[in-house]
Amino acid sequence: MTRAVIVDYKLCSGCRLCEIACSLEKEKNISPVNSRIKVYQIPPGLDIPILCVQCDRAPCINSCPQKAIEKDKETNAVIIHENECIGCGLCVNACPANAIFLTSEKKAVKCDLCGGEPKCVEICPTNALSYVNVPFDTRVFAKKPEEIAEELCELLGTANRGE
Repeated sequence: MTRAVIVDYKLCSGCRLCEIACSLEKEKNISPVNSRIKVYQIPPGLDIPILCVQCDRAPCINSCPQKAIEKDKETNAVIIHENECIGCGLCVNACPANAIFLTSEKKAVKCDLCGGEPKCVEICPTNALSYVNVPFDTRVFAKKPEEIAEELCELLGTANRGE
């Protein structure tokens, strides 16, 4: 069964502690630009955390010409082997959630669930992030920030992001 970090967007306060915890864990410094989770601010004041949802049938795996992306057998997370990545960006384009990023060294990175103990979930003060078992293809959660914002605006009955 797939485990994934699931976001309750209505609870996100935009504090960005998830980005800080991730960058500390992965880069050993505070550098939100190098975080594997990104919080997008979209008018009218929505904060949208985006990270890999660990798709069962992950399009990024098939897009990689180097075969540098695979499912981890223990955590079932989609893993990018950075040492094999050539920085072509095909996986970035294939990701339905915009959850894969190229580093300044042109290596693809994404959430790998911190080996089964996601630091972003541990630090989130509003419990907007949960690490849960998902009994179906998690790709249904894979949406771009703008799509999520549009759905939230409709749900909350607010204007279409100032358009």
